[in-house]
Amino acid sequence: MLLILIAFVGVALLALLVVVRRRSLSGLENGFLLTLALTLAGTGSLSAVLVGFWTADNAEQALLRGSMDDLDADARLVEASAKRDIAITMNQMSRIAQGIASHLPPREFKEIGRDLATLQRVDRTFLDLQVVDPQGTVLVSSGQSADAPLSRIAVAFALEGEQFVSEGVMREGSSQPTFFLAVPIQGGQGKPIAVLIARFDLLYWYQDLLKTLTFGETGYAVLIDHDGRVLAHPDAKVTGTDLSSSTAFRQARNGRTGWIAEADQAGVRKLMAYRPVKNPATVNAKPWIAIAQMDEQEALAPARAFRYQAIAIAVVVVLVSLAVAYQVSLYLKRPLNGLLDFVQRVRGGDLTARAQPQGRDEIARLEGALNDMALGLQERDRVKEIFGRYMTTKVSEEVLKGAIKLGGEQRRVTMLFCDIRNFTTMSESMSPAQVVDFLNGYFSDMVDAVFEHGGVLDKFMGDALLCVFGSIEEMPDHPRRAVMVGLRMKALLAKINGERNMAGKTPIDIGIGIHTDDVIVGNIGSRRRLEYTVIGDGVNTCQRVENANKDFGTTLLITETTYEAVQSEFECRPMQEAPLKGKTKIPRLWEVVSFRATSAT
Repeated sequence: MLLILIAFVGVALLALLVVVRRRSLSGLENGFLLTLALTLAGTGSLSAVLVGFWTADNAEQALLRGSMDDLDADARLVEASAKRDIAITMNQMSRIAQGIASHLPPREFKEIGRDLATLQRVDRTFLDLQVVDPQGTVLVSSGQSADAPLSRIAVAFALEGEQFVSEGVMREGSSQPTFFLAVPIQGGQGKPIAVLIARFDLLYWYQDLLKTLTFGETGYAVLIDHDGRVLAHPDAKVTGTDLSSSTAFRQARNGRTGWIAEADQAGVRKLMAYRPVKNPATVNAKPWIAIAQMDEQEALAPARAFRYQAIAIAVVVVLVSLAVAYQVSLYLKRPLNGLLDFVQRVRGGDLTARAQPQGRDEIARLEGALNDMALGLQERDRVKEIFGRYMTTKVSEEVLKGAIKLGGEQRRVTMLFCDIRNFTTMSESMSPAQVVDFLNGYFSDMVDAVFEHGGVLDKFMGDALLCVFGSIEEMPDHPRRAVMVGLRMKALLAKINGERNMAGKTPIDIGIGIHTDDVIVGNIGSRRRLEYTVIGDGVNTCQRVENANKDFGTTLLITETTYEAVQSEFECRPMQEAPLKGKTKIPRLWEVVSFRATSAT
């Protein structure tokens, strides 16, 4: 439809251009007025129609993309929940296993049984828990399902010192599978002496999660196993339904992520976002499928209403254009020659040219405005000449020196990455306005610290920021400056938490990672949109170092390259070697504690 309309408007404009170029109406007494009116009214009317339909079509597409982005975000949330819940449960079982280890040698089975039964009553996702010895004998059970069959594979994995999550096992008389979880119970010599094994209702969490992921009147998310059977659905009655015939399911099963519009089993057109979800099973884990969907009619209803409004507005614009075009043509004829001469003089560079306004009508004001324009152009040239003698910001200066060209240069810089811990959880209890106010205040303090030490703010990433030292100008001590900013941020954090404590709010924690490396610095992007930034493996390493604070329970970590440059000025504590996510080489990390007494000044 839009292409047909574009073709029609193009043909109409071409016909209008032919009429103007050939002066087809010049033989008439008022040919100039008619030509001018036809040009203004025709161009305005056709443009209004085209823009109206184009805007409505783009609004529909934008609304569709927005709906699909929301659906895909829900599918991603389902995947993230799986990783989180399994990790939490396995850590919980590992802590219980540590406590059990101290009671096994004395064979205090009754006390262990009471602990397991208490856990099962508190956490309804545990169907039963058992302690099994290396021969497969059940030593202790939670008491409610002592005769439940064991998973021999789970026991075998745990006896090798590994945690284990099984595939779903169907329970008799139920459409929902259960899962075996197993962790080793370590003895005094670090070898497993028994196994803590649990039958776990993993899908209980998904069921509750999907009930909260409804949007609009018809939107919801569903979790499907690799064979097309519904594992979790907001409506528990749908659990176990076969959806293997769905195109969205087949696409996701083949490893694809995306969205489609198709009819469901009831014949209703749906917008569906699909993606494979990692199966938490330890062995032979076939991916699950997450699908979020919404009725197409509901998703596009606002766009259709906007289309009708756009048509009405286009009609009004057409009528107004005809009336305005006629009036404008009457007012323009008389002073046109004078204005044309004035414009030609200005175009030729004579900014001293002036029109001669007569009267107080619109044309007179236009002539006055054109005179002001000429004065403004004179002033602009003068300001440009003066302004050219000064520098703006450091980044602007570098961009101007490079004539806004693409590319960059290799530099050795120090990068600082700072992130707020558990910000997502904290923001769930805050309104959007409160989140924005909090981040504005927090970033104001942190960014001021960066600027005070000559750093460049590279970008904000949600609740995190990346800043760089030594990227704009020569800065031999950029590692020292970065570490000083890191310590300053720790001090600012104490101030912020003090204010939050006085306001009755919970304190916040941050993580800071600092890394010195060779990166590419320069203008990255296109000729229309550039960003002065840094790229390279060092940027990723800096972010991974910041993440390592979670593992070490620290706030400020630096890499070996930074430590070598600042070790004489700051008290640093070496960390135990541990791999960084996504890195094959195990780096050495240090925690910055404070200034050395000799360099504190």
